[in-house]
Amino acid sequence: MKSHSVKFNAVMNTLLTASNMLISVITLPYVTRVLSVEGYGDVTFAQSLSTWLSALCLVGIPTYGIRECARVRDDPQALAKTVKELLSIVTVFTMATLSVFAACIYLVPRLRSLSCLMWIFLISTLLLSYGVEWFFQATEQYEYITIRSVIFKIISLIAILVFVRHKDDWLIYGAIIALVACANNLFNITRLLHTLSFKNLGRSNLRKHGKSLISFAALSIATAIYQSFDSVLLGLLSPNNIQVAFYQLASKLRNICWQVVNAIVGVLIPRLSYYAKNNPAQYTSLLRRGFGITLNLSLGIANYLLAFAYPLIVLLSSEKYAAAVISVQIIGFVNFFSCLSTFIGLCVLTPLDLERKLAMANMAGVPISLVANFALDGTWGATGAAIAVLIAEFVIFTIQVHASWKILRNALRLGDMLKTLIINVIALIAGFAAVALPLAEIPLLIVGFFIYGVTWLIVGLIIREDSTIWAINTVLSLLGRQQIQSKTTPKHKNKQQRIDGGINDVSPTNVTSVIGQVNPRKPYNDQQERRY
Repeated sequence: MKSHSVKFNAVMNTLLTASNMLISVITLPYVTRVLSVEGYGDVTFAQSLSTWLSALCLVGIPTYGIRECARVRDDPQALAKTVKELLSIVTVFTMATLSVFAACIYLVPRLRSLSCLMWIFLISTLLLSYGVEWFFQATEQYEYITIRSVIFKIISLIAILVFVRHKDDWLIYGAIIALVACANNLFNITRLLHTLSFKNLGRSNLRKHGKSLISFAALSIATAIYQSFDSVLLGLLSPNNIQVAFYQLASKLRNICWQVVNAIVGVLIPRLSYYAKNNPAQYTSLLRRGFGITLNLSLGIANYLLAFAYPLIVLLSSEKYAAAVISVQIIGFVNFFSCLSTFIGLCVLTPLDLERKLAMANMAGVPISLVANFALDGTWGATGAAIAVLIAEFVIFTIQVHASWKILRNALRLGDMLKTLIINVIALIAGFAAVALPLAEIPLLIVGFFIYGVTWLIVGLIIREDSTIWAINTVLSLLGRQQIQSKTTPKHKNKQQRIDGGINDVSPTNVTSVIGQVNPRKPYNDQQERRY
């Protein structure tokens, strides 16, 4: 099976992320302006329900399948057998889940009132279960993934612009989303059948996947409950889906922002997985740098949404979504804790084979999310749902910090985090000052972003904040100019003491010793590097 370089895969993944963000930025303002608030809420309610159902159908296999298929990718027969076994598990859970959902369409009044839309998304969920995106990720077919995804995103965009023209076209909008997803997954299934041969594979052994899959299933279902089920509960507890529309607008902004941070984390995971086993000192150094960048980005996004929520909403969705301002501001801080939790979970716990602790942390967020949503959604609507998910994300973040505390306290510096907090607080003050400028939405957002960024840069440079120095040095390096020396960065005579062109080594910290006896996984080579 043909394998591209890590650099090529990274470029493809970047293009995929950028295209997804671009299409979302184009689609969101259009549909929120054209459709009625309640119609848009109906579709997003169905989408959220489909997302939650998919987690029940797939039971963690999208993540687990990447790992298992990557391990046998060079053995076509073993790979085909693994895929067959995983699809068999998917079939059992999909049939059970969707059968119950089909019955609920007739029994639950809210679902029955949207039965046509619900049946469309039921079919979409069914095909998603067999979309096997995890197989193509495991075999590093990122070129195919990117090209296919971009093509179908463009088809979806064109179809929406052509057929969604009136406020009552919400059913058409939902059908386009679902049908494009169906076509996407059918392409995957067809390609899979042409790639693998499922003949003469012998007897399947589903039991061997049970123990390992439990943690991944728990993680996946728990995440879906507190990230998607909140919209479902909001739709069920509210008299209509108007509040769902407000909340989903905030959630979509969160997802766009989260993709930016996730792109950084995704690059760090394979390298940290390697260093955790082979070079604890470099693991510590890269972890410190990665956390600093993630902290700055997540704080910056939260602050920007806090300061510029209103002009951003008016620009994207018009004045009729002004009631979503508070939800968007809260979601900014949800994104902050979510991004940090993602970093800790995938860059600390996962490389050290501590997925169980990661799953337990996410499971802890489930009852908290459910109780908070039941308590707040009916009274406060979208704002209550945003507060509920904020509480859940904060609890998950706290548990993950506790689980990885021995690593974090050795890798991170309190002084560095205080500097990061200082520059972002000062930048936030400058952002609030920019809001008072008598400008229209687009100029205000651009000027506000410029003022926030310049303030962040100047203050960071003055107090020698590590991520600021790194960002400036990255630009200077590209320009061939002399770089700035950080006060906290020791000079090295040996170039091998440096990591990835400028991430400087720190005093060695034995990662495995500070957490006790762990079993770090075998490092991945270039063909296996991207697991998550």
